[in-house]
Amino acid sequence: MEQSKKKYLLSITIGPVQDFIATARRTRDLWFGSWLLSELSKAAAAKIGSDNLIFPSIDRVEKLSDDRFNAPNKILAIVEDPILLAGQINTAISEKLEIIWNKASKQITCGFDKATPWNQIAGMTEFYWAAVPYEGSNYSKLRDKVEYLLAARKATRNFDNVLWGSNIPKSSLDGQRESVIPEDVYKRLSENDLRKEYGVRKGERLCGVGLLKRHGGSDKRFQSTSHVAALPFLNRLETNDKAKEEAGKYITKLNKIGIDTGDLDTSPRRHPIFGYHDGRLLFEQRIREVFPGDENKQSVAKAALKEFLDAVEDSPSPYYAVLLADGDFMGKAIDEQKGPKDHRKLSKDLSDFAGSVNKIVDKNHQGCLIYAGGDDVLALVPLDTVLQCAKDLSAEFKETLKDYKYDDQRSPTLSVGIAVVHFMEPLQDALDFARQAEKAAKDVDGKDALAIIVNKRRGSPRTVKGKWGEIDKLLDELMTFDKNKDISRQAAYQLNDLSRRLETKLTGISDEDKKKLSEIKRAEAARIFKRKLQGSEDDGLIDALPGYAVEDFSNALIVAKEFNVSKGDAT
Repeated sequence: MEQSKKKYLLSITIGPVQDFIATARRTRDLWFGSWLLSELSKAAAAKIGSDNLIFPSIDRVEKLSDDRFNAPNKILAIVEDPILLAGQINTAISEKLEIIWNKASKQITCGFDKATPWNQIAGMTEFYWAAVPYEGSNYSKLRDKVEYLLAARKATRNFDNVLWGSNIPKSSLDGQRESVIPEDVYKRLSENDLRKEYGVRKGERLCGVGLLKRHGGSDKRFQSTSHVAALPFLNRLETNDKAKEEAGKYITKLNKIGIDTGDLDTSPRRHPIFGYHDGRLLFEQRIREVFPGDENKQSVAKAALKEFLDAVEDSPSPYYAVLLADGDFMGKAIDEQKGPKDHRKLSKDLSDFAGSVNKIVDKNHQGCLIYAGGDDVLALVPLDTVLQCAKDLSAEFKETLKDYKYDDQRSPTLSVGIAVVHFMEPLQDALDFARQAEKAAKDVDGKDALAIIVNKRRGSPRTVKGKWGEIDKLLDELMTFDKNKDISRQAAYQLNDLSRRLETKLTGISDEDKKKLSEIKRAEAARIFKRKLQGSEDDGLIDALPGYAVEDFSNALIVAKEFNVSKGDAT
């Protein structure tokens, strides 16, 4: 009788992750970083096979060919020969990457040296693995052991020789690698030709990795940050009787000036008033990009835009939201799984949640989904829908994972960070604010939280955070008061000023005196707040005020106003 082969628990990670994804100037750059890692993970998973995979869990290998399925960059499986398989996986990843690059490079018809960009791309990928014998009955301990070994392996970094170093300009995306676009083309080609051929502007340089981001992947259209910001305004236009006619006049004027066809019909969704035109045409700051190098056309286009906005008596806000979500206590939930079968079921349910995110973000709330894999979500969402979008994601996650218990019958929850940023803010900075918001949510005791950072171009960032069911309820109430104009616009800032003037973090006084000072501050805050309630008889918020620090309450009031994107809020 043939003896069964020894089995191993194999853990794999593919990178780089955060830095690679974050180095983006356009929404498509951001999406492509996540998409590429998913495609490389799919190539690895396909080599392992569906029967051996634990995370992600798939019923058949063919599912990996589905564009709607996002594979995480982390893989867990039970295999027989990890050393041989790891070599095969590494080869499969390289081959998949080369296929994607070859397809992307064919879109660039101008001649350039293809060896250097490929060396840059091939040197970008990271592949780490660790394995332990799969023996004994304590699956949780084996998983902890293999993850410890993998973390140790990742800490031992590889440093390969650089094959492309030179003194030519570095990439504009991250400044790490040399540009591979010949310098002479910037003199020979116009701005529009540079955009069509290389996907760059006159002052922009790209390395091989940057070119791959601009030309790789599908031909899927993505909403720009300015379009996401403009969506609340565009939706208001649907009830404006003049809007359709005036929008047609505006586009006609742009056509007469000579707008490039590549700047029209670029949005992924058709709007009943603005068609497939991108929202960047609604912001004066973007006009220079539409008519590069021609100040006369820029001046005429800006005048046409002003005429349009004056005619509809409205204007768009330049702010939008970056939403970043992550599951809470997933490690504890996984530890409760007694074996691979239970872990596979959890993996499948996580994939089901990820599959539902596109409908929630894109279809239900007009957002632009960048990534949804397992318990991670990254999306750009309009201000008027982002709070409900976050609520729906949290509710869907809880419902999907309600049967996975830990710590006295608790189930995993979803914490969400939201950053409100200007569409001209560099995407890397916008992502940093979103990560700060997510971290703030994760710092809430017991998590299951929401945190919001509002980063206006004037003033310092404002942060609010709290548990789901509490902070969102408060924001909803404040938004209702603001929408009904029951609260004076100065109320929040007066409360904030009060908090600074009566700061109670004093040294050298007793706890009893500190408590008295805090009570005085809250009493004064209630007096100010009640005086600013313009005719409303609802004292519910005043009753709730003692439950919040004055600074937190005033920040919540300021933040709530940002989500009431209404007519004339283009600040």
